[in-house]
Amino acid sequence: MSDLSLATAQTRYALRGFMRDASALGFTAFFPVFLLLLFNAIFRGDTRFAGLHVPAASYYTASIVSYEIMLVSFSSLLIRVTTNRERGLLKRFRGTPMPSWVYLISEIGRTIVVVATTVTVLVAVGAVFYHVRISGHLLAGLVTYVVVGVTCFCAIALALSAVSPTADSASAFGPLAATILAFLSGVFIPVDIMPTWMLDLGKVFPLEHLARGLQTAFLIPGSTGITATNLAVMIAWGAAALLVAIRTFRWEPLASGGG
Repeated sequence: MSDLSLATAQTRYALRGFMRDASALGFTAFFPVFLLLLFNAIFRGDTRFAGLHVPAASYYTASIVSYEIMLVSFSSLLIRVTTNRERGLLKRFRGTPMPSWVYLISEIGRTIVVVATTVTVLVAVGAVFYHVRISGHLLAGLVTYVVVGVTCFCAIALALSAVSPTADSASAFGPLAATILAFLSGVFIPVDIMPTWMLDLGKVFPLEHLARGLQTAFLIPGSTGITATNLAVMIAWGAAALLVAIRTFRWEPLASGGG
């Protein structure tokens, strides 16, 4: 069996495990839909974005899509890799004849499938229930930001796994970081009512650029939302995180003193 076939088979195995895990399925698949329904029930009518009055439903559809990308690509992957490492699964996996990279590729492949599926569901909910307008420009921006966003946050998750000594620490840090960044990045709060200092702080992190790009694509007719600045910041974060991950990623449990 070729390495590609091994990676494909391992990805299918990872996806089956995800589908059988009710808590993971609920957290990553159903929770974002609940958030979308909740925010659209609270913030009705219009909000302001880029000096324009825009539908709040479209704003929050874009926002929750960006949050879901980070939630799955960063939080879920960080928790999963750390948990498997501390249970000794990564060490045992590395001891098999299968190339080590197959495990990482399968986890990233699983992440891509889950993100693509859940983002499709979120956009469909927005279009069907909240009349979010779908266009070719929007889809082009959406695909671009999904690809760059998943790559960026997966790299960050792998880099930070080296400083997550236990599954509990990863389970606490991942969702907490995603939530804090969501508030700083105009995901949960309309950017028009956020203080300037908070917006400036959010611009340091990749979620702000992911969210702003998607919001522009969803809200500004004829725009893809793609800007050189947004892509450059996410690519820079992803490249830096990848370099850190290459140097620091560990296959042995950290809590037991492995390194």
